Amino acid sequence: MAGKSNGARLAACLPLRMNLVPVEEKQRRRTAVLSGPHLEPTGESRFSGYERSDDPFSQLFARVDTLEQKLDALIDLMMRDQQQEARRAGVSLELHGEGISFRWPKALAVGETIELEITLSLYPAREIFFLAEVKTCEEEAASAVGEGQAPHHLVEARFAAISPSDHDAVHRFILISQRKQRRTERENESYCQLTANC
Repeated sequence: MAGKSNGARLAACLPLRMNLVPVEEKQRRRTAVLSGPHLEPTGESRFSGYERSDDPFSQLFARVDTLEQKLDALIDLMMRDQQQEARRAGVSLELHGEGISFRWPKALAVGETIELEITLSLYPAREIFFLAEVKTCEEEAASAVGEGQAPHHLVEARFAAISPSDHDAVHRFILISQRKQRRTERENESYCQLTANC
């Protein structure tokens, strides 16, 4: 697997769906997830109006993964609309190599197994599916909740089953996003230095 994220965490806003997995279904769903099927249709959805489009360039970009650094600027332009749509329709979450943390309207029990589908705003968009075990679930502080809004719960979960290709997609998404953030920071610093010297 090319370049790991080395424990780095990435905050993002992405479309997400979730199922609770009954104990008696855990082994069957684990086997299914590792073989790469879609989430079963009973999942609760926290996104709408975000669909993966069939793009004629998808095969081309699949062949140039090893050139990601040189293609960052071009891919950034192509991803911009997808990322804006994901932010409008998505869930605030944090991804890392071992799992995920996210805001959810309902409390989840510690130790519970959940099945998740996330659409990564890569180019083309990439849907990933995995099982995770809830490690913590805490209600948001009242100060973090907007007026007239119900508090959400902050859930931390660790991967319990994820296919190698989806795990690789997570690492790739983190690395691409971090490079974009670093490039933006460098551009901002350069702009500040130029304007300060004028």
